[in-house]
Amino acid sequence: MNADRLRFGETQDTEVHFTGSPGRESVSSSDRINLPGRVESNADYRDVRVRYVLATTSPIPPGRF
Repeated sequence: MNADRLRFGETQDTEVHFTGSPGRESVSSSDRINLPGRVESNADYRDVRVRYVLATTSPIPPGRF
């Protein structure tokens, strides 16, 4: 996600848990530029970049589609 300006009117405590699915191995990560891990209410954040990546394996063996 890219934004020239980003503002949060209210902030809340949030948590994200990704457990994956049975039979799969999964990982996720995010990188933030100009956006702190904990944002402030009504603060302007400029030139914001957020990259989120999710990777998982398929439980179907190769060639068995």
